[in-house]
Amino acid sequence: MKPTPFLGGPRNNQQGAALLVVLIVLLILTLLGISSLRMGIMQERMAANIATRSMSFQVAEAGLRQGELIARDGTVTFPASGCAAGRCAKASAWDTNNNFWNDGQTGYETGTQVSIGETSLRPRFIIEDFGTTSVLGATSCIDLSKPCINSTSQSVYRITSYAKTPNGAEVVLQSLYRR
Repeated sequence: MKPTPFLGGPRNNQQGAALLVVLIVLLILTLLGISSLRMGIMQERMAANIATRSMSFQVAEAGLRQGELIARDGTVTFPASGCAAGRCAKASAWDTNNNFWNDGQTGYETGTQVSIGETSLRPRFIIEDFGTTSVLGATSCIDLSKPCINSTSQSVYRITSYAKTPNGAEVVLQSLYRR
């Protein structure tokens, strides 16, 4: 009795092309899977960086507002030179000191704690004396929480706020405040 041949001919005529094609397809699918996994991880890292930068920005802005409230409500006294307790004299050169905002340094003021989600941070800020300026026709004001100042001379302050998250996102904000 004669054996029944396989489809396409006898066994000894097969070349094994199907195995090679399947291995190439598996290799391509594996590379596509690894590529999409790496893209997903990269997007997750970018989202985390944006979230921490946003958190640092919000804390720095809170420090900026705290400094503006101090400049608005109180009589601000400044040292003769340098910075002390968050108050800086004119041309104090704090911004050329690379270690000014580091822990253990003096000169800046630490603001009230800001909680965002599970993280709590404290902004650091300084108020600099920028002298006085002449104001022509100062008969109205923008800050409606205080009576308008009808003088021709007003004090100008530069407020600088700094915030840093534990994983390294740093933000520095500045504003000029006139009263």
